[in-house]
Amino acid sequence: MKILVVGSGGRDHAIAWKFAQSDRVKKVYVAHGNAGISQTAQCVDAKTPEEIVAFAQRESIDLTFVGPEKPLSAGIVDLFERHGLPIIGPNRQASRLESSKCDTKLMLKALGIPVPEFAVFSDPDAARAYVRSVGYPVVVKADGLAAGKGSLVCDDVAAAEAAIHDIMEARIFGDAGSRVDIEKRLYGRELSFFCFSDGYTLVPMVAAQDYKRARDNDEGKNTGGMGSYSPHPWLDDALVETIMSRVARPLIDGIREKHGLLYRGVLYLGLMLVQEPAGITPYVLEINIRLGDPEAQVILPRLKTDLVDICEAILAGRLQDVPLSWDSRYRLCLIAVSGRTKGKKGWYKGYPDRYKIGVPIHGLDAVDPQCLVFHSGTGWGNNGTLVTTGGRVFGIVSSGETLAEARAVAYREMEKVSFEGMYYRKDIGKD
Repeated sequence: MKILVVGSGGRDHAIAWKFAQSDRVKKVYVAHGNAGISQTAQCVDAKTPEEIVAFAQRESIDLTFVGPEKPLSAGIVDLFERHGLPIIGPNRQASRLESSKCDTKLMLKALGIPVPEFAVFSDPDAARAYVRSVGYPVVVKADGLAAGKGSLVCDDVAAAEAAIHDIMEARIFGDAGSRVDIEKRLYGRELSFFCFSDGYTLVPMVAAQDYKRARDNDEGKNTGGMGSYSPHPWLDDALVETIMSRVARPLIDGIREKHGLLYRGVLYLGLMLVQEPAGITPYVLEINIRLGDPEAQVILPRLKTDLVDICEAILAGRLQDVPLSWDSRYRLCLIAVSGRTKGKKGWYKGYPDRYKIGVPIHGLDAVDPQCLVFHSGTGWGNNGTLVTTGGRVFGIVSSGETLAEARAVAYREMEKVSFEGMYYRKDIGKD
C-alpha cells in the first residue's frame, strides 16, 4: 500500500513512523512534512487541500490520514470523498466540534453531556460584565482554532478582563477570537482521552498525561504541549467506562442521530474529572478532532495493532471487529522548544511567544537509537545542517519498564542535544 499522511509536526512524524512499521505498507508520503519527517518518509510539496488531493490522485494513494485540525476544518475529507479517495478524519461539518468551541458547548449541553457552567459572547463589553457578575474564577476561550493555545485560565476578574481584551480586541489569536466561551473554572484531575471512531463504534485508546504549561510546576503560558507520558497514572477500567458511557458514546450517537453527522477518525476529549457526591463526573473542557501532540508520540509507539487494519475498519464501519493490542511499557516524550535568545533588535522571549528560527541543531545523531526522535519544527539550512523552524522543535521518546526508568533515559539523551536558546521542562514525568 501507499500511504499519505497530511501534516508537518511531531504528531504527524509519529503517525508516518507508525505506518512505516506496517508490513502492508510499501511507501509513506507526507504533505508537507519537515526535515526529520523526510528521514522517515518522502515529503511532498503539497499544502492546500487541492494540491494534496491532486497528489493522491497522481500517485494512486491507497489511504490518507490527516494529522492536524486545520485541513480537516477546511474540508479536506469532503474533497477526498468527492474524488472517491479513502481518507481518515471527520468531514468539515463534524470538524466544527473543534473549530467552534462555542457551538460545541451549546450542542454538548443540549445532548446532556457534562460541561462546566458557561456563556458565549461576541461582544467584549457583555463578556466583561458577565465575568464581573459571576463571582468565581473562569477560563476564557477563543471560539476558533488557536494551535492549542486559545484557552486562558484566569484567577480573578482582572485577569479575565485582560483575557477578553487580548482575545476579542487585540485579537492575539486572529479571527478565532470573534467569539469567546467563558467557563466556570473547575478543579479536579485533567485528562486527555482518545478514541477511534467509525461513526457507530468507539474504541478507546490508552491514555497519556500531557503538560500544557510552558514552565516547570505548571507555570507560564499555555502551549501546544511540552511533554507527555503513557500509561496514565490513575486511569482504570471503571473510569474508562464512566467516560465512555457519559461522554464519548452519547456524543457520537447524538451527533449522528440528531445532526446526521457520521464521525469517522480520532476523537480527543479534553476532560476535567471532578469528585462529586454521586461519584466522579467527567466534564468536557474541549473536543479535538485528531490525535494530540505530544500525546500521539507516546500512544502510537505503544500500539501493537497495525494502524492500517484500524483505518480500513473505520472506513468499512467494522471497527468492532479489530481489537486493539498495546505494549505495557512506559513511553515518555520530552519536548525541546525555542527558548529565550538575543536577536538583532532585542530579545526573543521564546515559545510560546516570539522565537528565533534558523538556529543550527547539534547532537541529534548522538541520541540512543533505542529512543525515537520526532521532529516538530526542523528544516535544512543552506549548508545542509539541521536548523530550527518552529517553537516546538523536536521530542525525544524513551521507553522503560517504569515511568522513572523512561524519564531517566529521556533526560539523559536530551543532554546530548543543543541549539541556541534550547529549553525544555525539567519535571516531565516527575509526578
